[in-house]
Amino acid sequence: MFDSHFAYIVNNPISSIAVFVTVLPLTLTITRKAFLDKSLRLLFCYLVSKLIIDIIMLHLASTRTNNLILYNLSIPLFYALLSGMFYFQFTGKAQKGFVLTSIVGVFVFSIWDIFNSNENLGDLNEHRLVLYAKTVEGVLMISLILLYFYEIIKSLQIPNLLTFPFFWVCSGLLLYYSSLIFLAPFLHYTYTWNNQTDLGITEVIPSIFEILCAVLFSVGIYNFSPRKYAK
Repeated sequence: MFDSHFAYIVNNPISSIAVFVTVLPLTLTITRKAFLDKSLRLLFCYLVSKLIIDIIMLHLASTRTNNLILYNLSIPLFYALLSGMFYFQFTGKAQKGFVLTSIVGVFVFSIWDIFNSNENLGDLNEHRLVLYAKTVEGVLMISLILLYFYEIIKSLQIPNLLTFPFFWVCSGLLLYYSSLIFLAPFLHYTYTWNNQTDLGITEVIPSIFEILCAVLFSVGIYNFSPRKYAK
């Protein structure tokens, strides 16, 4: 079993790095006690969930087992955790209400998209990626990030954005979802069990930006100070 895992990691180094790089922001969250902040606590839950799901998906991929159903089911979970961070950052009731409504909407839409994208849901070997849900998730996340940036610029309450942890978190998410939003529908047709298409660099673009996202998360978490938070 370990031989197949090692062979998969060697043959897919970038996507494998995207799995294990999550350990970096997780470790920093614990050492810097960033979980004291409500938003970063949800980020910590997201990172833990992501690492567990990614490791399971890596295991299934290395044993030639279709793992796309986990990817599909993770969409509403990850969106709920990530958008929940903004719930604690926004001050207006309208923005908070939008976050809660969008979480319910993404959950319902994702379940519909899973059924819509898979005629025979019971055949896990032929399970495909969702067609629309990842794009919708990306549009909503980018909208939340831009709305948050607009609020902090308008309020002028943050003296230095470069030392503000959540700014780096938002930058990582913006970079990741901006790269994925146009690729997601395309991946529905290429990420299939029997697909033999060589996508070249396109296939690893999501993993590359996933790594960059984790690095920016780490920068933000590193700038978190329990002493400043207490003040």
